[in-house]
Amino acid sequence: MDSHTVVVLLMLTGISSPSALGALQPFMPNVCVKRDRVVQVERQSCVQAFTRMVRVWKQGCARGDWCVGYERRTVYYTGYRQVYKQDYQTLYRCCPGWSQLSGEAGCLYCVFFFFLIRLY
Repeated sequence: MDSHTVVVLLMLTGISSPSALGALQPFMPNVCVKRDRVVQVERQSCVQAFTRMVRVWKQGCARGDWCVGYERRTVYYTGYRQVYKQDYQTLYRCCPGWSQLSGEAGCLYCVFFFFLIRLY
């Protein structure tokens, strides 16, 4: 039996596909837990300080004249970088061989039973 026959058989019997399932919970019958890895990208700010010496003219040096001096100046720059965080998401799916009718609480329908009916 090819995959197209399985899809048609499931549609004719009213059994929904795994992607169209409702909110399954772990305490429901024939529900299996699957943990998927999810990678999240976050933009993280990074502040850097740059200090340099700047030549300035100062008043009031020897004999009240102007003279050259140096002052420290600090400039702050904000940069951004991408940070990748790995997390796990818990998903609830019907166990292999079981399926869910829309609105049912759990996976109550054996998929293999419908295959057997078609064979006879």
